[in-house]
Amino acid sequence: MRNIYGFLTVAAIAVAGPALAQDKPKQIVSANTGGPYMEATLEAWGKPFTEATGIEVLGEGPQTLPQLKQMVEAGRVTWDVVEVPPVFTLRYCGTLFQKLPDDLQNIENVIPGFGNECGVPDAGYANLMLYNTETYPDGGPQNWADFFDTEKFPGTRALWDGAEGVNLEIALMADGVAPEDLYPLDLDRAFAKLTELRPNLVFWRSGAQSTQMMESQEVDMLMAWSSRAYPALKNNAPFEPVWNQHIVYNNVLAIPMGAPFPEVSADYIRLAIKPENQARLSELYPVTPAIIGTSPNLDEAGQKVFAATPERTANAVRPNLAWVADNSEEIQKRWIEWLNN
Repeated sequence: MRNIYGFLTVAAIAVAGPALAQDKPKQIVSANTGGPYMEATLEAWGKPFTEATGIEVLGEGPQTLPQLKQMVEAGRVTWDVVEVPPVFTLRYCGTLFQKLPDDLQNIENVIPGFGNECGVPDAGYANLMLYNTETYPDGGPQNWADFFDTEKFPGTRALWDGAEGVNLEIALMADGVAPEDLYPLDLDRAFAKLTELRPNLVFWRSGAQSTQMMESQEVDMLMAWSSRAYPALKNNAPFEPVWNQHIVYNNVLAIPMGAPFPEVSADYIRLAIKPENQARLSELYPVTPAIIGTSPNLDEAGQKVFAATPERTANAVRPNLAWVADNSEEIQKRWIEWLNN
């Protein structure tokens, strides 16, 4: 499903990087998860790009990896820029995603560990613990060991229905593994720890579902994406974020293999990661900017879930995406077997 938005005139903003060398298209298509997030990216990045270049930016979403594979294999790629998890660009660099110009590869002013030859970090979030302050008026869990301690903190817990980059790491930290010693993941130990929590555990399958769980108070604590905790806190859900052992994550912008105007796509990415445009996106939608030093103007709820303060950044856990990408098939197989038992 395609969402197409018109643009209002704004002050011209120059696009950094080399001048466009190809025939200039009338429009390009940016693909991401869609919905309000798509609208925010088109407002924060699409408008200034259109003003600077005269090229209209259209949005399409939600995007999927199978869709992209089908486009590339058929030789009919209609997405010019796509936002995806970094493990996709690690796994399919040079096959589904083009290698980026040198100035966009592994740039230095982003949170390390997410960029690669085919992807530029653009917006992120924290996999964050939150607890219900009405359930625990005297203070709730402060780390993942507390999250797994059903005697000290009785109640229902919620985790994402997935394994890559978060649940196994959470389970191992709850079992006493230090963040710096997580990888390579001990899958047997992680699944054994998750099994201990299973009677008190429910799962959410979309970010919107996790927001609803907080607003309805159907769970007493949960792991949620910070961007999805924001609307719940904005609506006065009685949940408190715990900024300890949170796992940070950044999606990346990439150029699909076979995109018709890759130099134009690269210029769009250059504009998207300018600090002022990163800040604008965070003001419109509660993601964390990828660019270090970006300072968005946030409301109170936004400040509570903003992951890029110096203290929260220093205390964050970063997944080893290369290890996760290399072991993705085994992780997914084990997760599905565990979930269905």
